[in-house]
Amino acid sequence: MKKAFLLTVFMVGIFTVIPLTVHAATVQQLLTKNGCMACHAINGKGGTFGPDLSHIGRIRSYAWLRRQIKDPALNFYTPNSFGIFQGKIYKATMPAYKKLSKNDLDRMAKYFASLK
Repeated sequence: MKKAFLLTVFMVGIFTVIPLTVHAATVQQLLTKNGCMACHAINGKGGTFGPDLSHIGRIRSYAWLRRQIKDPALNFYTPNSFGIFQGKIYKATMPAYKKLSKNDLDRMAKYFASLK
């Protein structure tokens, strides 16, 4: 009976660890494929044109991040507006990713929201 319990715990551990690893790798591929890292940095890797996203989940909600990825103009008053982020002023020049699948959009927004 003890062996069956240990095997069950071991199997549950495998099933919870593997999807998280695959999810992270998939999101990294999405960020690279869509050019996010050309402008944004996460944990010291990436561009410097846009805001550093290393801790974006501390200050932005999942809903805000999802809107920002899909259509950045929705988070600003006018298409040519400016925003202040981490003490820097940025022009709202991020491209809209309206053609992302709902699944990819959700995964990217959840990943950014998790960056605390």
